[in-house]
Parts: sequence; C-alpha cells; structure tokens
Amino acid sequence: MKKLIVLTLICLGFMSSFSIPNAEAKLTLEYKNVNFHMSEDSESFSMADYFDRDYDRTWLFYKFTIRNAEGCTLNMKISRITLAGWVFPRSEKEFTGNYLDYTATDRVEGDANRNHVLEITKNPGCGDVWINGIYGFEHEEPDEY
Repeated sequence: MKKLIVLTLICLGFMSSFSIPNAEAKLTLEYKNVNFHMSEDSESFSMADYFDRDYDRTWLFYKFTIRNAEGCTLNMKISRITLAGWVFPRSEKEFTGNYLDYTATDRVEGDANRNHVLEITKNPGCGDVWINGIYGFEHEEPDEY
C-alpha cells in the first residue's frame, strides 16, 4: 500500500511539472486600405490612435504594392506628432523601383494613444506612381479572463 501511495505521489508530482503555456496577449488590427495614383511629389496619411484607451503596446505598419516606379525612389517615413507640432521620426525607408505583392513593408513600435503620420515622397522628375495596400496599427492587448 505504501508503494502505491508513493508511486501515485511521484506520478502526480511529475504530471504537475508539465504545464501548458497561457496566451499572454492578442493582437488587434486597425488599418485602412489605400489605392491611389501618386502624381504629386508627396502624400501623407494621418494615423490617429483614438481607440486604445488602455495604452497597450502598439506597432505602426504599412504594406504597399508600388507599380510604375522604374528608376524612381520613394521615401516612406513614419513619425509621431505632438500637440505642439513637434515631429519625431520613428522609421524611414527608401524603396527604389517596383515592389509587388505588398513587399514594401515596415513595422515599428509606436506610442499608444498618440497621433502619427505616414509621409510618402518621391524624387523630383519621377512620373506617376501607383500605390495600393494597407497602413495602420497593431495593438497587443492582454487576455483577460
């Protein structure tokens, strides 16, 4: 009988050492679809984050397809804007030529509940460029049971 109790306690101790990891967070997306013909030298998009009331960890991202850009260089910059008008760059990337299937991408950590802007500029002398894709926010929200 003592052996059975000892073996049962060992088995229970061994089984309790295995645990299933809990999901600590989930990602929610806020994004906008864009499809435009860029004939001007610059475009900008506001990225206002009004729905993250709990100040969860936030990432800013974009995924674009760029066409008709042979020999052109596009500069894409994500910046944070303060209420006083100060601009703090978060990320800046250059894309030269065509990028198909949403391969012109960037993802950078942002400030929760703050205004950001995505600025796209192209070199002078470039022709019209077609851009389509998405830009927005990813929020890491903790799972609450």
